[in-house]
Amino acid sequence: MYTLPKGTKINAKILNDVIKYNEEFKKRYDRLERYYLGKHDIVNRKKGDISINNKVMVNHAKYITDINIGYLLGNPVDYQVNDEYDIEPILKEFNKQTISDLDSEIAKDLSIFGVQHEYVYANENSEPKSCEIDNRNAIVVYDDTVEHNKLFGMIYRPIYKGNVIDHYEVIYCDNKEIITYECKNKTLNKIGTAKSHVFGEVPLIEYKNNPEYLGDFEEVISLIDAYNILQSDRINDKEQLVDAILCLYNMDFTPEQSEMLKETRMLSSIPEDGKVEYLIKQLNEQQVDILRQNIERDIHKISMTPNMSDENFTGNSSGVALKYKLLAFEQNIKNKSRYMEKGLKERFKLYNNFLSTNSKMEIIPIEEVDVVFTRNLPTNDYETSQMINNLTDLIDRETLISQLSFIKDASDIIEAKDKEDKDREDNSFNINEIPNINDDNNQESIEPNIEE
Repeated sequence: MYTLPKGTKINAKILNDVIKYNEEFKKRYDRLERYYLGKHDIVNRKKGDISINNKVMVNHAKYITDINIGYLLGNPVDYQVNDEYDIEPILKEFNKQTISDLDSEIAKDLSIFGVQHEYVYANENSEPKSCEIDNRNAIVVYDDTVEHNKLFGMIYRPIYKGNVIDHYEVIYCDNKEIITYECKNKTLNKIGTAKSHVFGEVPLIEYKNNPEYLGDFEEVISLIDAYNILQSDRINDKEQLVDAILCLYNMDFTPEQSEMLKETRMLSSIPEDGKVEYLIKQLNEQQVDILRQNIERDIHKISMTPNMSDENFTGNSSGVALKYKLLAFEQNIKNKSRYMEKGLKERFKLYNNFLSTNSKMEIIPIEEVDVVFTRNLPTNDYETSQMINNLTDLIDRETLISQLSFIKDASDIIEAKDKEDKDREDNSFNINEIPNINDDNNQESIEPNIEE
């Protein structure tokens, strides 16, 4: 987090200092991205003149990120407010740009880098839009008060002259206007005119993965490297075993005989005092595999990511048992969702402020907005249905029905069921109202009229 004293006036030095600060993280971001894409250090390993140098890469980094994203945002985020407020205008703007896809991309980069940025802007049709901004080209600056309020945001790109950076083109945005600058070491030139906006806040949102801005697999990179080295060397040892050296004791071979031995791979005779054996490296596969398992276990333990191929996750585990197995993972996801929720509420507020200026909706207090994350977790609906049946007399129907994983809106289900029951009641008939053919009062009406 970069902070400046409240009320600081912008100049070339300040913007360059902010850029310099952000550039210090570039190598770290590049490395994290490289690991997610499977470009681990093992692929560049050199072993001198040794010809056998297998490079086995097991991408635990991508696995950790993908599992976290799938669990957190496998189901789209839902926004809920009190019935007295109408959020349809905001949801409509979200749906226009498939905001759930953007959420997934932000969550992915959060998991990789530990931080990510979103820029909210007005398009040519005066509609609010959002786009993801690379961390290497964006930063939010806060004041140095205990509340750390936003001062401004920056989106920048280097402009080269040859192979040297000549200056930076900077998009500066605060809570009132957006200005494009040409920023050199000591000069700050405005490009065009300042553009006012109606978002009411700094339209650059900073999402963070945790208070330390750490990625989900960043702390286990050394373990990932160790795993890759171990697996690579296991294959190297196997290959060396196949190419074992044949040792001949007390036996003289001419070059011609040696060549014949290579071709036929057979000896015709061995002298009485001679001896033949292979010089091989002794491998203890059991110990190596135990080491592999321990490294893999530590990767999942430290990253708090479950190993879904582990035998502990096989079988038909109950919902409670499964939750216990995922307890650490669930706690980590709760922390991640809490920090992501803060950024999503910032987005909601920016859209709300923008749309309210066009009289499309009223201002909704952000404390009235609930951001709901629905975990993408296998559930035992049979077990849940039994629980619902047992609690019918104690808890209201809407709360009980909402526990079923396949129900999105319990109130709609209840309304539809009540309507169905009413229609069935209205269309039903009373059997007592059917005329009795044996009743004397109805005898005349049912007897056929036969002329004599």
